[in-house]
Amino acid sequence: MIDWTDDRIAALSDSDLKNLLANAERKSVDDLIARCQAELDKRDALKPRKAAKPRTELKDFERDMSAQLASVGRRMAEKYDLSEETAKAKSTGVKGFRAHKLVGSDGQAKLGGLQRAGFVAIDRYISYRRGNDIVSLGVFLPKDRDISEHKFFVIAPQSMLDRGEPVDAIRDNHGQKQSADGGLVFDDLESAAAAFDKVLARIAA
Repeated sequence: MIDWTDDRIAALSDSDLKNLLANAERKSVDDLIARCQAELDKRDALKPRKAAKPRTELKDFERDMSAQLASVGRRMAEKYDLSEETAKAKSTGVKGFRAHKLVGSDGQAKLGGLQRAGFVAIDRYISYRRGNDIVSLGVFLPKDRDISEHKFFVIAPQSMLDRGEPVDAIRDNHGQKQSADGGLVFDDLESAAAAFDKVLARIAA
């Protein structure tokens, strides 16, 4: 029987050491199990850790925009009754109605389908639905564009918008169906939020 000294255990390759540990566990040799495990722990501690991938400027921007959109959503929820319960009560008789959570489950802006499908760099939004009408406020950045080229959109039924345009006329939706037929585009969030406020006043009236 081999005398497994600490030096002999330390000289084993990783695979041989793991095999020895497995054999010791099978035979319930507690002392050998403990020394093999200690050697494995020591080797794991010496292994270089993978450096965390640095956050990119784009991801930082997306995260910041998601937080700002969610903040607008919370402000609107304090001003209007945007609860799911009220949305359901006001949508009685609408076949297949599903209330929209204003923000995502993480409390940030929701991830848009165009970004999820890889068509665009950023598509983040907040939204509210009542009856057949859906209104949303979001930030949009096409692929391979500088961050400075992002735009904010309010999308809603044309009848609720002042000087609204067809959504496909103001941005490339890659053939994806949109939540409503009208849209407004803005360079800054403050102006977009003001337009979203006006739309919410109409849908929540």
